[in-house]
Amino acid sequence: MKISTRSITLAATLSALCAVTGFLPFVFFLPVVVAATTLTVGMTAFVGLAFGCISIAYCFITPAASFAALGFIQAPYIAIFPRILAALGAFGAYKLIEHLAKPKKKVGQLAAVSISAAIGSLLNTGLVVTMFVLILPNLALNGVTMLVAVPEMLISGAIECACMAVITPPISVTLNRVVLRGKGKLRAVKTTTIENNGQNGNI
Repeated sequence: MKISTRSITLAATLSALCAVTGFLPFVFFLPVVVAATTLTVGMTAFVGLAFGCISIAYCFITPAASFAALGFIQAPYIAIFPRILAALGAFGAYKLIEHLAKPKKKVGQLAAVSISAAIGSLLNTGLVVTMFVLILPNLALNGVTMLVAVPEMLISGAIECACMAVITPPISVTLNRVVLRGKGKLRAVKTTTIENNGQNGNI
């Protein structure tokens, strides 16, 4: 995929949207998986980095709101590296599916995005939780330790995975077809040309 003004603009927009989805439960990772299924590997990694940095910024606003917030303050790299790796994992999965299945129809494209988004979400949850357990096993919040909170984080991760698999496909496929490839604009130009030719023929 060539880097264009449209793709750069989309990457910047998705990075900015991370600040919005960070307040929404179960869809906060949405801009990253959308980037992974629409942009280049470098831009995907950038959006993942932006998401990690914004996650850390939120933690200083509400430091005692959750284990994740408390843990990210103590070990900020846990908020960054897993997000970049999860973004790259989703990107790799999407490219692999495209290479092997070569989906041409819209249903196949939606399925490819759905699987890739789910993989990215699972990687995000798995990597973050694993690093918490290995690096901050004694972290406690309101008398509850990190190890006790792991099942709850995994359940939240499973719900997020389902949301990403359902929400991401229509967004990514639409962005690919209309915004990045400009097919909607192309159709409009063709329609205008046909109308003009018809009018010229009637003169």
